[in-house]
Order: sequence, then C-alpha cells, then structure tokens
Amino acid sequence: MDEIARALSLSSLFAGCDAAKLRFELRRFPSGRMLSDCPAGVSSVGLVTKGRVDVYSVALDGRDVLLSSLGAGECFGICNLLADGEMETVLRCGVDTHIAYISKSCLLGLLHEDVEFALRYAALCNEKLQFLLGKIELLTVQSCRGKLISWLTLHADARGMVAWKASRDELARHLSVSRAALFRELGSLQECGAVRAQENGFQILDRQRLEDRMRETENA
Repeated sequence: MDEIARALSLSSLFAGCDAAKLRFELRRFPSGRMLSDCPAGVSSVGLVTKGRVDVYSVALDGRDVLLSSLGAGECFGICNLLADGEMETVLRCGVDTHIAYISKSCLLGLLHEDVEFALRYAALCNEKLQFLLGKIELLTVQSCRGKLISWLTLHADARGMVAWKASRDELARHLSVSRAALFRELGSLQECGAVRAQENGFQILDRQRLEDRMRETENA
C-alpha cells in the first residue's frame, strides 16, 4: 500500500485521495508487456506506481509513433472515462512496471461525490487536450530541426527544462525523424550553446538562439 500511496501523492489527479476508499488493484508487468485499460474485461484507469509506460499511436502504414511516456503518479485510460471502447493507442511497459488499476465505475462515483476531484479531472483533460494540439502542430513541421526545436520549446518548463525519460532513439521515433538526423541537429544546437543535454532530458540555455535557428529553417 505504501507504493500506491506514494504514487497518489505524485498524481495531479489523485493527490489527497484516500487509497483505501479507491479500491486499487496492484499488478506487476515485465518490460515490453502490452497493457490495456480493460484488464480482465473491467473498464479501468491505470495509475503507474513504478516504472514507465510508453504510449504509442499506430499509423496507417503500421509504423508506431511514441506519443508520451508515463512515470509514477501518471495515469492512462482517463480521457475515455465516459466512452465505452478502449483508447486507440498502444501502451507498452518501457521497463518493469507496476500499475494500480481502479474501475471506471468507482472513479465515476468519486466524480459525482467530490467537486474538487471533478475539477482536477477536468483540468487534467484540458492539459491532455493542449498536449494533443501541440502534437498536431508538431506534425505540420517538415524538417528535423524544426520538429526538434518545436518539441523543445513546447515542453520546456519555466526554467527551460525539458524532461525526457526514454532514449534518444525513442525521441527520434517520437518526432518521426531518423536517428542520424536527430543526433546531427542535437549536436548542432549544443555546439551553438542553445541547448544542453542532461541525464533526464534537456535544458534550453538560449531561447533566442533557438528561435533564430527556427527562422533560418523557415527561410531556407
């Protein structure tokens, strides 16, 4: 239960909720296992308590594109809470992962009972909508440099930090660019002092220089 309580404390949705009342069921999965938001036929929301879940979209040609990676405290199955079917995404454990499942019927009951929880749920859905709009904007960019700079600026926090928990190869897939092109553009941005690579992501050091690089790409 300590593991679930810690994940709840990290969650923007469940922070402050009583784990005993939510009736979570903890399950453990090996790296590479495909996940569902309907385990054993029960429509559910999954809360990552340990490990990492990679979320992919599958294109018509069969290629999978990494959309995001979920860590401890993050959920899947949230946005289709009021829909009957599963989400049209692929969920895969990036490492050995623990998931706490809660049935959607239980969650719907909590939404009816707790106004503050309902507002947090609405805020989370808004965040996910903004994320998807950003992804759509990113898809309209053609060049590797443009995609990389757009991604960095879109995901940077107030300190210029861009969190990325997966590998550089996964980032290339996420941006739908080749590994070689990504490494070349990352190297160029680091050499000019615009970006610094770190263990768990990147830091934007000079946003103006990034914007100048983007304009150079647009005018090329």
